[in-house]
Amino acid sequence: MSEQLPPVPLRLDDHSAVKAVDYSVHHLTSYTYAKPVSRNYGRAHVEPRATPYQRVLSHEVSVDPAPARLSTHTDFYGNSSTYLLVDEHHDHLEVHSRARVSVAERRYPSETMSRPFESCRPENWGPLMPAASIDFTQPSPRIRTGGAVEEIASEVFVPERPTGECLAHLTALIHTDFTYDSGATTVTSTLEEVLSARHGVCQDFAHVGVAVARSAGLAARYVSGYLRTARSTDGALGTQPDGEMVGSAASHAWLSVLVPGTGWVDIDPTNRTFVDQRFVTTAWGRDYTDVPPLKGIVVGPPGATSTLSVAVGVVPVSTQG
Repeated sequence: MSEQLPPVPLRLDDHSAVKAVDYSVHHLTSYTYAKPVSRNYGRAHVEPRATPYQRVLSHEVSVDPAPARLSTHTDFYGNSSTYLLVDEHHDHLEVHSRARVSVAERRYPSETMSRPFESCRPENWGPLMPAASIDFTQPSPRIRTGGAVEEIASEVFVPERPTGECLAHLTALIHTDFTYDSGATTVTSTLEEVLSARHGVCQDFAHVGVAVARSAGLAARYVSGYLRTARSTDGALGTQPDGEMVGSAASHAWLSVLVPGTGWVDIDPTNRTFVDQRFVTTAWGRDYTDVPPLKGIVVGPPGATSTLSVAVGVVPVSTQG
């Protein structure tokens, strides 16, 4: 394991006013079929959701060819998904998600972030913590704890270590010890494969982080969303630095850990940072299987293979007080 990792800055609450950032978000998922198919069922998790740090100003989904059915559903965790049915022969499918969101700065109370991480375990939550949060302490379809996970947890979650330090260390360690490699894994790659190869993408790194946090007895969830892809024309981006983020060309993923007295604290090992105004949240769940950007069933002739392309734009359009 890595030693003497450079620190990951944590923004603590200093009561200073920071402007929110408005974004225009466009997510296009496009399939081209080698042979026309006759029916397409799909469910997309592409609608940004309201959070303590994010307001959804507008959102719409459009589909080409025109769907026979287009409806929305809210799941157990409050995520909104869009169901679509294209019930005619077609040789392509395009799903456009367009939104306007306003993202505020995240500041965390120094008092709670300096408490020992053990204070974040369920036995210390108190009676006001939502019961659904216990789901995020348990194993899930894609995330199990084990030897390699427990080894990382023992390095990061040292007894009595402050919560903020633990989360910063976890972020830096995964970023340093794992290599971002878009060709190393697929959406079906297991956690064990990622831990063995030490290569992967944002989805894999989020799974590793969630597994490690749960191994330490904490509640951790998988978060999907987007990253800022361009500057506004006036150069205003709140307090965040310039530079393209890894994973900004498509859907992104990170993890969130429950800290009593603070709420959910999000970290992004892929970019070695606490989540800030450059991130737009769409959904969260136990792991990737709960909130894939788009999944479905296609009915067509033998040999109806497809080519997938994804494009994401998250462009700052203005700032507001």
